[in-house]
Amino acid sequence: MKREKRFIISLIPVLVLAFLFQSCLTADEASIAPPEPSAAMAGNIEQLAANDPEASIAMLSDLFEKQREKGEPLENSIIGGKAVELFGKSASTMLGLFRKALQEGDIVTAKRLSFSAHTISRYASLYEPLKNVLPADFSAMGEPAVRLQLIFLEAEAKFKKNGYVAGKAVLAAALSAEPSLLSIRGVPSAISKEIDSAQEPALFFSSWAERAEANNDIEAAAWFGAMAGQIKFEAVSPQGEKEDWITSAVSGVVTVYVDRGFKIQGGYSVPDRVLGTGFQIAPGLYLTNHHVVQSEVDPSYKGYSRLSIRPSDNPQARVPAKVIGWDEEMDLALLQSEEKLQSVIYIPSSMKFQAGDRVFAVGSPIGLENSVTAGVVSSLSRKIISYGEAAQIDVPVNQGNSGSPLFSANGLLVGMVFAGLPSFQNINFALPVQWIVSSLPALFSGTSVVHPRLGIVLGKGSGQNPVVLSDLDKVSRAFRAGDVLKEINGVLAKDIASIQLQLAAVPPDALCMVEAQRDFQPVRRLRRIQNTGGASLIPAWDTIKRTYILEGILGARLEQLEDSSKVGGLYSVSWVCPAEAADETGIAENDTININKIQLDRKNKVFILEFSAKSRLSGYFERTIRLELPAESAAVI
Repeated sequence: MKREKRFIISLIPVLVLAFLFQSCLTADEASIAPPEPSAAMAGNIEQLAANDPEASIAMLSDLFEKQREKGEPLENSIIGGKAVELFGKSASTMLGLFRKALQEGDIVTAKRLSFSAHTISRYASLYEPLKNVLPADFSAMGEPAVRLQLIFLEAEAKFKKNGYVAGKAVLAAALSAEPSLLSIRGVPSAISKEIDSAQEPALFFSSWAERAEANNDIEAAAWFGAMAGQIKFEAVSPQGEKEDWITSAVSGVVTVYVDRGFKIQGGYSVPDRVLGTGFQIAPGLYLTNHHVVQSEVDPSYKGYSRLSIRPSDNPQARVPAKVIGWDEEMDLALLQSEEKLQSVIYIPSSMKFQAGDRVFAVGSPIGLENSVTAGVVSSLSRKIISYGEAAQIDVPVNQGNSGSPLFSANGLLVGMVFAGLPSFQNINFALPVQWIVSSLPALFSGTSVVHPRLGIVLGKGSGQNPVVLSDLDKVSRAFRAGDVLKEINGVLAKDIASIQLQLAAVPPDALCMVEAQRDFQPVRRLRRIQNTGGASLIPAWDTIKRTYILEGILGARLEQLEDSSKVGGLYSVSWVCPAEAADETGIAENDTININKIQLDRKNKVFILEFSAKSRLSGYFERTIRLELPAESAAVI
């Protein structure tokens, strides 16, 4: 009995210590417990507001729009009224970064921030609480007059570094994409003192008209002169009406020759040569097709490759050349050589042509230098490349014509030949000059051109506007299959090519305002334009839920009927886009499909999809379908 009593007494301190330890442990666990989701989100956005304000505002717009779609005030978002406060804080950070960029002469950053500010001001004008928290000079930072001055500064910087053609390309690309800037007169009053060497637009364009005349760029001289005097621009022949422009054009063309050593063919070693055409756009600078010089810049090519050009007046010579910039998506490459021809073929600042127009190509088909062929424009707006659009022509094209300049009947450059269909007669394609203009400034960078995108896959739809097939954004997939795309930055979304041309002038990482329509209600977001892997869906395959990829490649909105984290299984089809894969295989709304297999063949860049379908169009007879769908899409904006 005494022994038991002593045991109990000795146990008391142990129990007390255990209780205290448990209390401390509980307190420690409480202290390291994860914060509420709303608090974590607010902390994340607050950190971005100080370090990456545009990303912060993009996230906030998602919160605000979710509130609006529910019919609730913006202040009732998941992080409460702090969201509006952080919106103002992000805008203040942007204004500070903009002024710092101007002081340091960082025109690239200043252009991006100014464009984003213009977008944010447009968005904030829709909501009184947001408009009230913007800093005083924030809207002025994004004024079109400010953005025009920054374009002037960028053009001057390019002119000093790369010459006349590079500076002109900056102006032509920016002003062609946003023609409203041409009507601006005067310098911005709010922050004109902070912009180094701000100029009255008319004086600036007059100085460039003089530069164009000094370079014998007659068309550009008329274009800049028209902008300086605010008169109507009329395209003129670069050689004049009475001169033989074909002779001048031929003297500005070279044969592009790529020696790739030897290859084994039929058991024999045979020379491996690639022939193409190039044309001089400035002394010593030539444009050609990327596929002609691909072995010079493709890191996966391990063989021998040596690039040279053959002048038109001395086709036996081989003058060494190098690639200084290339655009794989639009099949463009910029070459540099010590060889300087007498004739320069300038890229027009603005040029339009239409079906039925007579056109001429100058090139080296199968190595026959200085060959001139003629035909007509068969059709425009052929979407056969992943970025931009092609013109279909019936001009005879053969191997060696790739890169040939395409001229109008009066000698104006209107495009570049890049492809033909050898199994069909006179079905060939050229890249229209407006797309060359949009890509040319980036070709002077010395690297591959990557076209930023918003990460939205589009289909043509059956109405006046393209429709969303899939939203590839990693953070917020606000748009869903079937939404009708209405506007981007206030510009009507007519078709995929026109949207891509508009976005080509948007600075990388800048914010855009995207507006769609769902059930007659607006769906809008602020979205950054970023390098998201170009036209490839493979990066998205590796980062987002694969059902969104499935919707994008099929062209249908799917609703999973079974709880599963995998992409396979049973789906109900709630919407089908006309002329897309689902529609072409006979899938219709309210059908049921069972995904048996979907995998990515990375080597061949295709998705392999196997599924069974019960369609009302086939009397609900079950069919098993296997599709191979490209992992690169020409419909990603």
